[in-house]
Amino acid sequence: MRDVKVKIQPIRMKKALEIWDSDETPLAKTAWVKGPKKPRDVLRSKEIPPEDVSLDALKRKGLVEVLEPIEIRKAEDIEKIPEDVDAILIGDSEDWFAEDSILEKLVLLNKPLLVEWDNWGYSIHGRISKLRFNKYSKAKRYFTMGADEVFSLIRALRGYRFIKTMKVLYVGDFPSHSVAVGPQISLEYLNKRFGVEFVKLTLEDYLKEIEGISDEKVEDVVKKWKERFIIRDNREKTLHIYAKTYKALKNMLRKHNANAITVDCAALPEIEYVPCLAYSLLIDEGIPCGCEADLPALFAMAMLMGVSNKPVLMGNLNENATHMDIENNVVVVNHDVLPPSLASPACKIALRDYHATAKGVTSYAELIEGLPVTLAGMHWDMDKVWVTTGKVVWTEDTTHCRVSIGVKVDNAKKVSKDAFSHHVVMSYGIYVKELRLLSELMEIEFTLI
Repeated sequence: MRDVKVKIQPIRMKKALEIWDSDETPLAKTAWVKGPKKPRDVLRSKEIPPEDVSLDALKRKGLVEVLEPIEIRKAEDIEKIPEDVDAILIGDSEDWFAEDSILEKLVLLNKPLLVEWDNWGYSIHGRISKLRFNKYSKAKRYFTMGADEVFSLIRALRGYRFIKTMKVLYVGDFPSHSVAVGPQISLEYLNKRFGVEFVKLTLEDYLKEIEGISDEKVEDVVKKWKERFIIRDNREKTLHIYAKTYKALKNMLRKHNANAITVDCAALPEIEYVPCLAYSLLIDEGIPCGCEADLPALFAMAMLMGVSNKPVLMGNLNENATHMDIENNVVVVNHDVLPPSLASPACKIALRDYHATAKGVTSYAELIEGLPVTLAGMHWDMDKVWVTTGKVVWTEDTTHCRVSIGVKVDNAKKVSKDAFSHHVVMSYGIYVKELRLLSELMEIEFTLI
């Protein structure tokens, strides 16, 4: 997966005890600052956590990059904070009595403000802050009570950085020929709204890149695929074409320094050039790949990839579903892109043709039954997401589209009615908390179904 570390900027203001260590507050100075330490606080400081989640420990795990602290003594000092940091870390009790001019300027940065936590993940004094006054209601301030909340917060911040640093190759016409978006949506709008960069290319650019690759340049890829996959439907005869497609997409990503891609594949003039297998492999390499130039699905995929640090697949909801599936609270995710890492270890991946056309290539394998999954989607107006959870109960080769995945949910009828998106995305694991936090950071609505 793409190496994304959360960049945290600690700042240093005056702690409450520093402020009380003054002749203006003689009682506080004598009894609270200079007096005996609270005995159970001392006990708390000596307790060994099941897992160390201090900032230093998170650095050692490779989850965060922590910059040198910046001293903040006046409002102008806020300007020293780099623009590219993902979050600002405020020391324990340092926002209790900070000057309003400092806090106002801090909030205007519109960056997540984290409250310092201990090695257990507890921000013991996090509930106390001037930033909780109504006048600072727009502050994105977060404090944690436990290791699980720290990890959820860091995953959400990772997803936030994953989105902000995304550069998308959009190949084909806008809007897509098969997926609608709200009338206000444009590549320029999304750049301004989320900070995502786009490079607009044509299908002709895509085909030219494929055709410019010789058979010799993909011999090694073809050889590896023959060893790795079961080849069916006479795909071995045209495997070099699909290897060229994979290599072409990698070349295009490299040339444009991009890290995500979507193709308006409904308008492709030739089925042989469908990117389904290439997408499957690229997603495993950490590249979000959106079928059919579905930008809401691409963003939902990037959100889920960002928080989970795992591959994510996308698909249609309840295509290749029966009435009895839904009656039994099973929804179906159905498409032609399957990242190999999602396959059951006991199942070798098969390469088959595209929708029984004797052209193109798709992959099929069974997923791991019984594993919990997160399903999500983004609205056509790209201002809200929905999330639900379930368990994989079956996988079936359904030709059109190739892979159908049955997911047991609490209420399949409700999911089928309330899931406001064209395509859905799915990954192993439960990431409801993280996606809720990420939605807050992105300033979009969150709905749990």
